[in-house]
Amino acid sequence: MGRSRSTNKLDMLPQAFRPLANLWYARLLVNLGRMSKALTAECLVSNDLLAPFQLKGLNEDELKHLPTIRAALQTRLAALEADPPLPAPRSVLSGNLRRVAALVGLSDVEREVLTFLLLCNQLTVLERLLDLLGAMSSAGFHAVIAAALKRPVPQIHRALAPGGQLARSGLVKLDLGNRWSFENKVELMPGLYERLASTQKKPYGLFANCFVPAPAASLGPEAYSHLRDDLAILRPYLQEALRLRRPGVNVLLHGRPGGGKTEFARMLAADLGCALFEVASEDEDRDPIGGNNRFRSYILSQTILREAGSTLVLFDEVEDVFRHMDNEDEPRGRGNRSGIKAWVNRTLEDNPVPAFWITNQLGVVDPAFRRRFDYIIELDVPPRSVRSRVLSEYLGDLPVDPLWTRAMAEHPALVPALVERSAGVVRLARKADPGLDVDMAVSRALGNTLQALGTTREACGVPASATRYRPEVLNTDCDLAALIPGLAKGAGRLCLYGPPGTGKTAFGHHLATELDRPLLVRRASDLLGSYVGESEQNLARMFAEARQDRAILLLDEADSFLQDRRGAQRSWEITLVNEMLTQMEAFPGIFIASTNLMDTLEPAALRRFDLKVRFDFLRRDQALVMFADLAEALGLPLDDPARAALQGIGHLTPGDFAAVAKQVRFRPAVSAADLAERLRAESALKPETRRKPIGFPGPTQTERPS
Repeated sequence: MGRSRSTNKLDMLPQAFRPLANLWYARLLVNLGRMSKALTAECLVSNDLLAPFQLKGLNEDELKHLPTIRAALQTRLAALEADPPLPAPRSVLSGNLRRVAALVGLSDVEREVLTFLLLCNQLTVLERLLDLLGAMSSAGFHAVIAAALKRPVPQIHRALAPGGQLARSGLVKLDLGNRWSFENKVELMPGLYERLASTQKKPYGLFANCFVPAPAASLGPEAYSHLRDDLAILRPYLQEALRLRRPGVNVLLHGRPGGGKTEFARMLAADLGCALFEVASEDEDRDPIGGNNRFRSYILSQTILREAGSTLVLFDEVEDVFRHMDNEDEPRGRGNRSGIKAWVNRTLEDNPVPAFWITNQLGVVDPAFRRRFDYIIELDVPPRSVRSRVLSEYLGDLPVDPLWTRAMAEHPALVPALVERSAGVVRLARKADPGLDVDMAVSRALGNTLQALGTTREACGVPASATRYRPEVLNTDCDLAALIPGLAKGAGRLCLYGPPGTGKTAFGHHLATELDRPLLVRRASDLLGSYVGESEQNLARMFAEARQDRAILLLDEADSFLQDRRGAQRSWEITLVNEMLTQMEAFPGIFIASTNLMDTLEPAALRRFDLKVRFDFLRRDQALVMFADLAEALGLPLDDPARAALQGIGHLTPGDFAAVAKQVRFRPAVSAADLAERLRAESALKPETRRKPIGFPGPTQTERPS
């Protein structure tokens, strides 16, 4: 029964219960003395089992004579039975037992059985007596309790039946299928006696080790705009289920840790105007509660809260519960795994209070259980717009640089829990040190955690913020803006090609922003391995990650994996291209391949792209727009000589303007003409400039007529 040994447990009993405990003990000692040969006179004396009765008048020889002892015990029992003691009705334990019985729906017999089992944990001689009885059958177990309570055995059998309220509520766990000793056949909910024996001021305080009121939600429905379709179904469903008191309503929320699953449940409960109770994961001493006991706590919460009106239950970290059920290391003969699964299935079908079940590991939840959930939602890393909103919510009272916030919103691993915790650390540190550099502190706290989780400290692959992204200044052979509505449907394979710096990668980021989708960027250096087969494995892992995160996949330097196989000199080069083609074909999302070497690509790969888009050097008008933007951002007047200087520079790209903007941070520009000269220096380094005359190409070469 999970009891801790104590040398003087009688002192732990409330005074009002000691006479009753002695009566039950006397009944057992007299009745079991007839049933068990183990209870000899020597055994009774040596184990001090006669101490509660103080059998005065018996000398040392008489204490060796079992019939004499039994006669004295029967006399003592007859005196107790003549005026049976009852616990004082105003005692704390009595009052709490009545409350529990009313909330759980216990009969008088069930309440009396529960009281007896509770006292078995507190009375040393009773515990010792039951231990001496050794292994017993289920019939013997029922007979022991019947003898103590002076109740018919069938009543005890019904009170402890699997379908009875004691077992269904989780207050008592029985294992009657094996010949264990008394204490191993029954297990009370941990901490139950301590809670019942103490005064509780808060509602449901008796069950604080089992379930507790949930904290208020930190985020509102707007933080879950990416789940609007799910909410459009789930909100009215729960409203109607609560109104009709429909049993068996269960919602499964799964996804990576910190993705906002618990917060989502709290938000939805608040939105519905419901009270939300969470199954406890630790006891009052902050010790963790095991999965099996947490499941019992969930069962108890369903029993206690069934008449509470607009109420929901949240059962978090359920992977511990389901992993415990499938523990193959459990000794053979202990428990019944199929029986447990049937019990869980019934629980999912009969629970009176709608429940959220939350797990970080969907794989540990048996498919037989998953099929019984009414609605299942995956909450993973939220899209960029939601990440931005979460940052604003949690950092709103801190003076954080908006540019840093916008950049951090691009981080593909940013989940609400990380932001909330880091913001809490900085907020508390700032109280002690008002002069704390908040930008540094938030970036440091959040970055340290992200790094510890195996990702980058800052968002990677984000285009430089020094220049504004302007789709209209990209010189492409098709209308990029017209592509976005079609790609919003969720699938497409694009090949973006052209000189470096012309905006291919930036377009991938722009597309992800417009579609509010995560973006997964990989370069050849991230994927090429040193060993045979390693690169192919990395490719497969890349596509799998994008599929799992429902991300737009952008592969830069894609020519490294799509080289024309006719020029291959080694077998692994062909294998690498084959793997790439296979993964492209099977990928259900948006895949963007970026390359500067279009002429070297495998013809079979070109056929697999839905669209090939050429990115070229800027036209004169486009370069002038970017030049004006840059000069304005730097506060430099744009005069005619500077415009004229720009006209003589060819082969410019958006990347050139970004490079010059970065230079200005450590090498300030004195005028717009100075900027033009720096752009000229960037252009002069390009092979195209060295091969061709300086100046913008004519419209017949790369410029479409307007």
